[in-house]
Amino acid sequence: MISGLGSDSSSWSLVAKDLSLFFQVIVFDNRGSGRSGVVSGECNAAAMAQDAIKLLDFLKIENAHILGHSLGGYIAQELAIDYPGRVNKLVLVSTAPVSSSRNNALFENMYNQLKREGCSAAWVKEWVIWLFSPRVAGNTPFIEQFIRKVLDCPYAQKADGFKMQVEAIASFDARDKISSIKAKTLILEGESDILITPQEVEILAQNIPGSALRLLAGVGHCIHIENPGLFVKTVSEFLGFPQ
Repeated sequence: MISGLGSDSSSWSLVAKDLSLFFQVIVFDNRGSGRSGVVSGECNAAAMAQDAIKLLDFLKIENAHILGHSLGGYIAQELAIDYPGRVNKLVLVSTAPVSSSRNNALFENMYNQLKREGCSAAWVKEWVIWLFSPRVAGNTPFIEQFIRKVLDCPYAQKADGFKMQVEAIASFDARDKISSIKAKTLILEGESDILITPQEVEILAQNIPGSALRLLAGVGHCIHIENPGLFVKTVSEFLGFPQ
């Protein structure tokens, strides 16, 4: 399971335990987040996919189901393109084959704020409108708990790592390559996602042969946080464990 921008392995905490009833679940921190450091030189989604492959090599796992969320979906696409023999089934969540210029500007602004003030409550709150459906974004107890959880993380996001991931997003463009993906693919998208919109996500479904697109009502960008039960049910059914 490959996390999104500024997220570490703890972002899967609401779904990993339930998925582990059916699978061996592997979560990790992308370079630049959590306990993984910043790597010198150019960083892109292909290099981050290679990080995931090296982890599988270290664990002596020949192939696996690959699931990526947002930036993690960019990484998962590169992995499926460059290492097709290592992928069983592919799940792409709230992601697209290229990042919009609007999002690139948004992420650059978020980096500048993070650089000025660190991982503050105000910085985390800026994300809320982009990550969740209006229903959940207006749920004050839920949002306060979400902000507390981020701030209580012992491995708060640092500006240099965030900047590196932002640059990886800005340089990502798999539009000319995704038609080569051979893995059976499920694409999940929240109908209320305004960060990576359903229209952007549909491009994946149109260009990955045989892929299935599921638009989920009532959820936004972070389906696995907003509705973990729906996320686990949908993913496990696709991977072969109906509930």
